[in-house]
Amino acid sequence: MSEHEVHQFLRHASRVRSLHIWTEEHFHLLRILSIETCVFPRLLKLYWHSHTNSSLFRLFLSPTLRHCALNHCVLSAAHSDLKSIATCCPLLENFTIWTTTHTSDDLLLLSETIRSFTRLKYIICPALDSAAWNHLSNLSTLVSVTSHEGPYKVPLGWDKLNLAPFLNVTTLCFHVKTAAGIIAFIRHSELPSLKEFNLYVDILCWTEAEELFCALSQCKACETLEHIDILSYNPANERTDNRFSAIRHFICFMQLRTMRLSVHPSIYFDDNLLEAMSSWPHIRSLELIDPCLDPPTVTFRRLFTALRHCPRLHNLRIYMDAVNIDIDPKAESFRHTSLRTLHVGSSHIRDPGTVARIISSMLPCVSEVTYRGGNLVWDAVNRQLKSLRFLASAVHLEQ
Repeated sequence: MSEHEVHQFLRHASRVRSLHIWTEEHFHLLRILSIETCVFPRLLKLYWHSHTNSSLFRLFLSPTLRHCALNHCVLSAAHSDLKSIATCCPLLENFTIWTTTHTSDDLLLLSETIRSFTRLKYIICPALDSAAWNHLSNLSTLVSVTSHEGPYKVPLGWDKLNLAPFLNVTTLCFHVKTAAGIIAFIRHSELPSLKEFNLYVDILCWTEAEELFCALSQCKACETLEHIDILSYNPANERTDNRFSAIRHFICFMQLRTMRLSVHPSIYFDDNLLEAMSSWPHIRSLELIDPCLDPPTVTFRRLFTALRHCPRLHNLRIYMDAVNIDIDPKAESFRHTSLRTLHVGSSHIRDPGTVARIISSMLPCVSEVTYRGGNLVWDAVNRQLKSLRFLASAVHLEQ
């Protein structure tokens, strides 16, 4: 670039507030500038989507930067750049880093860098060591943490874990292979402001699931937690007789709004479901995803008894016993008028006509039942639901 072009470029660059970098193809045009020059002095948000790391990275690090997202970053080539972020951007509040290649040594250096951030509110990053977790737990500004586990782990060192309360953290999200480290993390934390907990784990054996639920119920989050999402992607090859009591660990969450559970081996809910739902007056979405290894025990009567305690429930997914009909819709006056979505998984059914009449009468806002698998009898239920809705509309018009 000519001297005049450099002047014009810098004049316009000073007006930029948000910048997305997808390629370094034209970075050579900037080499005429001093490497210490901040090209975008008022930049607030930087999104870096490059697989490589340029020596010109510092040109984009504004002292006013609040939001920095590094995607497809190669940590082994970015150590000096990461340290530059901490020193050049003292006001940084939101930091995201998704890596493509890293080793355990890389992650330790990343943890060291994160310990330099003093004003973070939101962070998304790979696994951290105990020193980094200790630092984050002391940040009164921090409100959201997301951690994703890659092929390498850092030595966490639980004997060195000395966590502060995470005083204002409202959201925790973990993507891990096993839950052992997360269980230990929760046991060491108070989390008095936590509203949302998300755990996505490859394999969650029943022993760990029980320990996880118990740890959640014993931290201070039981007074504030509103959203729980725990998904196990692969089944654990084990059988246990304690799965029926699992739901009792969630009774303490009086402010619960949404919960989704998919844990193997299956969690089946009988009378414990009624007790739990009676403790969730604010619940709006409840999904109990079940691989259906054993016959379900939740009948229509038990289900409607539980629904009486959840007047705001809009979405329900549950594996239930729709074969043994234990309720007569003509003899019941109960109607749940908030429920809009009913997902029955792969629940079996014998009498679609009776089931359709029950749903039409007692769940009037459910226009269609969704299900999983090839149990096409539920299609017959939906056809009859549609007919019942049409007849009801026709009678209403005549009146």
